Amino acid sequence: MKYLKISILLLILLLGISTVSSHGVDVTADTMVVANDSNGKMVKSIAESNNINISVYKFTSEDEVTHILEHSINNTNKRILFTAYQETANDFLKKHPDMSNRIIVIDNVNDNTTLEGLQNIMNVPVENVNSENNFGLPLTIGIIIGLLIGIGCGAYIMKR
Repeated sequence: MKYLKISILLLILLLGISTVSSHGVDVTADTMVVANDSNGKMVKSIAESNNINISVYKFTSEDEVTHILEHSINNTNKRILFTAYQETANDFLKKHPDMSNRIIVIDNVNDNTTLEGLQNIMNVPVENVNSENNFGLPLTIGIIIGLLIGIGCGAYIMKR
């Protein structure tokens, strides 16, 4: 009977805890260009010659690109210009049309279209998120969870 109560308590705690996504942390810049080996240097030189401060990332697989696109769903400040892996980006935009203002795809990559794309992506407005407001909710949730676990453990120890 004693182990049944403990098992039920553990089950309730496990079911009550929200799931944690082990997706990983996005370490890329908020404004970026997705390129490949064939056009990465060209895009970087066009950006530098026009004094556009943007990070150019060379990707080697569609899976990496899909991973970055998944990160952009939750990061409303993420702006991405695609000069490579256009099909992956277009497929993603079909599933998430609300992100079409933050994701620009260049299908015909040349100097002029790349410069126009760079200027367009830099002009996309970003949200200014006040990070101080985002700290209160996780802190409160953590305190509540800690109190519940502490009360449960305290009650268990007192009944012994």
